[in-house]
Amino acid sequence: MGVFSILVLIPIMIQHFSVKEFNVDNYNKKNKIAISFFFFFLTLLVMLRHESIGNDTRNYIHFFEEISHMSWAEVGKYPLELGFSYFNKIVSLLSNNPHFFLAVSALLVCAMIYPTYKRLCLDASLTIVLFCTMSTFVMMFSGIRQMLAIGLGFIAYEFTRRKKLVLFIIIVCLAITFHTSAFMLFFMYPLYHVKITRKWLFVVVPALILVFIFNRPIFFFLTLIIRQYTGYEGQMSSTGAYAMLILFVLFAVFVFFIPDESILDKETIGLRNFLLFSLILQMFAPLHTLAMRMNYYYIIFIPLLIPKIIECKSERWSQLAVIGRYVMVLFFLVYFFVNANSGGNLNVFPYYFFWENV
Repeated sequence: MGVFSILVLIPIMIQHFSVKEFNVDNYNKKNKIAISFFFFFLTLLVMLRHESIGNDTRNYIHFFEEISHMSWAEVGKYPLELGFSYFNKIVSLLSNNPHFFLAVSALLVCAMIYPTYKRLCLDASLTIVLFCTMSTFVMMFSGIRQMLAIGLGFIAYEFTRRKKLVLFIIIVCLAITFHTSAFMLFFMYPLYHVKITRKWLFVVVPALILVFIFNRPIFFFLTLIIRQYTGYEGQMSSTGAYAMLILFVLFAVFVFFIPDESILDKETIGLRNFLLFSLILQMFAPLHTLAMRMNYYYIIFIPLLIPKIIECKSERWSQLAVIGRYVMVLFFLVYFFVNANSGGNLNVFPYYFFWENV
């Protein structure tokens, strides 16, 4: 638990307790240092983790060791996504040590995510506690294939906001070769560029309610298509994933009523659209874990959106936004440590370095 305390608490201290005299430039500098420290230390933890950390880590080590001894032709026939299989082979040419493979994968993922986080992060403390309580945090220690695809999703995002459609499509197609679920990234481009404002709520809210009411038949229909093109099975079962759905509803209410719509920039509106899409996807999560996997590509943007919304708070809701910020930081910070102490999920807690005897 000590390493996770350093990961979360030190950046918060950097942001809040290192400023002797407050001014905007100094605060922004400390904020960037805090988020940079967080990603630097997170990268080290993911790189240096023991193979027992993460439910899927040992499976990926097994894949790597098998692929490292194959010819290039054999790699192309391996029963994993083609891009990920060849990625394993390329890494094995540098070293066939499985810990080297874990380290390279972790470094690539964080290198793709970090630039966007550093550019957009307005409140390191809030962003960090949200990031650490979103599902993608534990995925970084376990789901190597999908995290590489999510990392490529951040490159696709940068091409999206710059309106580089061809490059966007190329990167998304590459991401699909790492994890088939990355086809969800194709929705990113239109989602970002449509301007959904508060005036749309009279259409959006009824649509969301209808999706939730009819989530079973909608999910059944969608899985027929998904199974045909991706091979995913969509057998419905009760997952009980309602807590995250309620949280996303609260986030959606917050991001539409707190800001002054007249000062929201295009990027903030685009990120808010991602949250709405996440909310829709989350409505299917109680039926199948597949929905949550599909949602990872958009959930990871929520920690960047909430501080931007608070920054654009309207005068009417200004005090509520400030109070809400402190409540969220405290709540999600406590939740993170309570969850970690209880073991969490994906077998990430407690943490061990690769040189420790477990």
